Amino acid sequence: MKRRRPTDAQADIKAVPWTQKFRRKAPSVLPTEQQLRRQDSVLRCAWRNFGESGPAIAFLNAHNERLDGQPLLLALHRDEGLLRVEGLLGEMAVQTVERPT
Repeated sequence: MKRRRPTDAQADIKAVPWTQKFRRKAPSVLPTEQQLRRQDSVLRCAWRNFGESGPAIAFLNAHNERLDGQPLLLALHRDEGLLRVEGLLGEMAVQTVERPT
């Protein structure tokens, strides 16, 4: 009579169905074509303005008092939000150029 090793016995055990629910991918909503276009535009504008990823990411993800919201979310939501964020970035760039170093 051949004895089974413990690893063989474990390989024969099937997964319990209820354990799989914790591994399922949560349903997510993919961005629309317009949202992807606006995201691309605001990211490029922020990159041009800041020149580095760190400050650009910080600006886009932080609450901005002048915009009364998070710039990236405002830009993704509507074209008007994108224009407001790009306008603010443009003003910031002009202020940076006007400041004497």
